[in-house]
Amino acid sequence: MEAGVEERFSAAGRPDDFIDLGRHIRTLFQSWSKITLICLAAGVVTFIFLLMKQNVYQASAVIAPPPQERRENPGLGMLASFGINVGGATRVEDLEALFRSDDLTVRVFGKHNLWLILYKDRYDPVSGKIRRSWIERLSGKNGSDVPGEWDAIRAAKERLRVLVNRRAGTVTISFDSPSPAGSAEIVKHYLEEGRSRLQEEALNRAVKNKKFIEEQIGKTMDALTRDRLYSLLGHEVEQEMMARNREQFGFRVIDSPRAPDRKIRPRRLYNAGVSMFLALIGSWVFFCIRENGGSKNVGGLR
Repeated sequence: MEAGVEERFSAAGRPDDFIDLGRHIRTLFQSWSKITLICLAAGVVTFIFLLMKQNVYQASAVIAPPPQERRENPGLGMLASFGINVGGATRVEDLEALFRSDDLTVRVFGKHNLWLILYKDRYDPVSGKIRRSWIERLSGKNGSDVPGEWDAIRAAKERLRVLVNRRAGTVTISFDSPSPAGSAEIVKHYLEEGRSRLQEEALNRAVKNKKFIEEQIGKTMDALTRDRLYSLLGHEVEQEMMARNREQFGFRVIDSPRAPDRKIRPRRLYNAGVSMFLALIGSWVFFCIRENGGSKNVGGLR
């Protein structure tokens, strides 16, 4: 019985079951020259690789819904009861959905030649084609292609950011590109086309509502109901005038886009430092495992 306990104690207390930290530290100092070379090689390779990457600049703008300048007309419920969209003040959620929509991206890329900004080294403005990158060529795709709607959507998914601050009631729209001025220009195009789309929707809604109200006025004989319909008609006329003439229609710009003076990526020195640190840990573990395996082989031979 005692012999069994003693056997288990001695088996559990074998030196091989414990981590000899001192031996691993000695391994680090003994192999410091090799580990240093590996770390330097990893840092240099990472830095050279990132030197081949283009600088990316980000421009942003902050917008907010327009302030509510008047109370809601209680007579608008009559139009809503007929299934007519009466509209209303733009909300933060509406602006977020608008600037995230693929339709707006297709509209922006379709009206403005943004490919020259995004792919200035690979875009041919004469033919309107983008030369494929070396990565795409390695995958078997050669030649050039004319960018289409899906190319615009994919480009926006990678570069467009829409952040919402619901507490402050603001929306931040940012875009990344290789050009500082180009990034600011693209954000401006998004703001212009977003406002234009809101104006077009408001105008179409006002025209349809006016037509419907005028038809109802012609059919209604009750004086009180006609007075309410005329009030609604005046509201729609006012909405149409605001959509046509108001500069800040749909949203107000709190911070306009500016060309950035610093890149946001790649962070070459930071990434090179991270690579060197990871190479240090990896090479240290490798030499420790190799020495541990060698010592076990020597022990086995004995």
